[in-house]
Amino acid sequence: MSNRIFVGDLEVKVSDVEGDIDNSPKNPDNYAVSAHWLIIEDGVMSPVTHLVWNHNDKSVPDGRQSLQDALDSCSKAIFHNAKFDASWLLDMEFEVPAVECTMIREFLFAQARPWLLSLKATAERRDVTRKKSDLVDELFKSGVGFEAIPLDTVLEYAEADVISCAEIYLQQEKELNSPEYEEMKPIFQLMQDKLDFLTYMEGNGCQIDLAALNDVETTFIEEQKVLYKKLRTQIEHVMGDTPINLASGIDMNKVFYGRMVTDRDLHKKIFNLGMGANGKPLPPARMKRKTDFPVAVRSTTILVDRTHVQCCPACDGSGKVQKYKVITRQKMGKKYRVQGDAYKNLSGCADCKGIGAFYISTGVKAGLKLVPEGPRDASIHGFKTDKTTLMRLMGQARAKKNLQAEDFLVNYIRYNAISTYLSSFVGAIRKWTRFNGLLHPNFNQTIARTGRLSSSKPNFQNLPKGGKFPVRKCIVSRFEGGILGEIDYSGVEFRVAGELSKDSQIIDDILSGKDVHKQTASIIHQCEVSEVTKEMRQGAKSVTFSPLYGGMGANEPVHVQSYFKEYFNLYKGLAAWHKQLMDGVLKDDLVRIPSGKRYMFEGARRLGNGRITNATAVVNYPVQGFAGIIMQLACVRALRAFRERKFNSKLILTVHDSLVVDIFPGELEEVKSSLLWALSGVQEEIKERFNYDFVLPLDVEMEIGKNWMEMEETQLT
Repeated sequence: MSNRIFVGDLEVKVSDVEGDIDNSPKNPDNYAVSAHWLIIEDGVMSPVTHLVWNHNDKSVPDGRQSLQDALDSCSKAIFHNAKFDASWLLDMEFEVPAVECTMIREFLFAQARPWLLSLKATAERRDVTRKKSDLVDELFKSGVGFEAIPLDTVLEYAEADVISCAEIYLQQEKELNSPEYEEMKPIFQLMQDKLDFLTYMEGNGCQIDLAALNDVETTFIEEQKVLYKKLRTQIEHVMGDTPINLASGIDMNKVFYGRMVTDRDLHKKIFNLGMGANGKPLPPARMKRKTDFPVAVRSTTILVDRTHVQCCPACDGSGKVQKYKVITRQKMGKKYRVQGDAYKNLSGCADCKGIGAFYISTGVKAGLKLVPEGPRDASIHGFKTDKTTLMRLMGQARAKKNLQAEDFLVNYIRYNAISTYLSSFVGAIRKWTRFNGLLHPNFNQTIARTGRLSSSKPNFQNLPKGGKFPVRKCIVSRFEGGILGEIDYSGVEFRVAGELSKDSQIIDDILSGKDVHKQTASIIHQCEVSEVTKEMRQGAKSVTFSPLYGGMGANEPVHVQSYFKEYFNLYKGLAAWHKQLMDGVLKDDLVRIPSGKRYMFEGARRLGNGRITNATAVVNYPVQGFAGIIMQLACVRALRAFRERKFNSKLILTVHDSLVVDIFPGELEEVKSSLLWALSGVQEEIKERFNYDFVLPLDVEMEIGKNWMEMEETQLT
């Protein structure tokens, strides 16, 4: 059995959920329609075996024993996008050997290059012959499922997929066993182990309190209405009667900057806007003199005035007019127009262009009197209005004591945040929650180039934390009398940066127990460290981490920029390491981290400011990547402990540097002990897997509570 390898592919009937495909086995409307596999033994592939069935229809013999026998005869099972196939097999109660994924392998071989990872793209890149009908892909795109496609076409399609996956696997095995990739073997194994964890965790899902979700939604819809009314009043004050759409970048340019673009093509050209040949945004135009930017602004935009509105007399303000049929006849060589019957439909008024009104300038300049500060502020519609820019404009308003602009920005930022949260989180949670109240989010290992997890359906990696938008209170225990627990690493990125750079000051700060986030928050908020609140500390984390990831603070407020200026004077070892990374990329296009993981930056070159192309990614990937590996190891160890102890408790989520667990009554202390073992023992695992000594301590904290928001710290021993 040891040299027998199962290579398979499942085809399933999937459902549409509000315009999105749901291929989860947890959806009762979905069901498997076929399984296809071959066996590799001593490098030789068997013919493809086909099993066609509806596993939900118990009246039809499904032949599942043949599939189970094939799985039992092999030491491991290979799939492309294996989490999908493994999840389905486990949900159908098949016993599955160790699973490996050719997509994950290809992701690692890509070494952060933007490779497409689908089976089709991977086969083409590796020159694997795929004799399959394009008809099936066309039918899929038109919404036709496997169950409605002729069987011979289905079998041809599936057979080609299985053979392609097998050939890709054999190629990957050959490469992985070559000297070039010897150092990467441990990270390949870790990614496969993490796949096992994700399959288990996604299958558990998390319990949603729909009543609490409805309460959150109602509360914030009401706040949104209040904010909208405030914003409309504030806009009327600075814009007069000028119609403003809060979702329009063009309109918000008028509000923030009091300007609008007159010649979009000229504006794009001057500010170097658009996409380059590589499909990436072009860098902002360089201005030689300080006066160049204001001149460019004045030459491509105009100031706008407040207006008052007048009703169009031609259409009486409706914007529509009645048109009439016209009869034309020839008489004495001249045309005579004769009015006939009215047309049924109204037409747009030509006088007011269908608006129904004329907006007349008052002669008073409009807007909040904010100003773009440099070429980086430019956008297609004029100047940027994204969240980062708005926070910078907030600093500008405060510095100039522009209370009107500051108040508007506070309301506008909150209004946008609520709009996003309601659609991206409340709406998404409700959309993907099953009939039994369980939500099974999807976690992906092959999207973020750093190797850190991303999630969808919904995106739990960006779920708001704290009380400003308390959607986390909707996630509760599935057990009567149960509680939720969250265990996480404290400042793991800072520790990784110190470990990899060997910066003496970072090491001293960590060993002395300094809270660097509080230190950052005190600078940002211009207060004493003792006055920093939990919310202020949380908000400061992005600033603390930004220099670790190569950020320079260019778009931050002045008082935040001062923090960046001092940062690399304080942490000189980190600055030297960043230079070392950039020099290394210029030499061989690669960044390596102790796990053996590699990041490829082809064609890097030195820029005029001393940095290199993709400098932020070059210094970012090692820190985020290794921090991600630490968390991966913690997850794998936690699963190992839970299986050994056969807990009723469930691992349900992993978000950045934390694990969330649904704790069965009576298991709290054992679960705490297991999680502490899993996270605090990662350094031993790093040594064992990667032969690397991670010296700096990793601090672990844990909170428990009745839901994922209302939690209190608990002692770990």
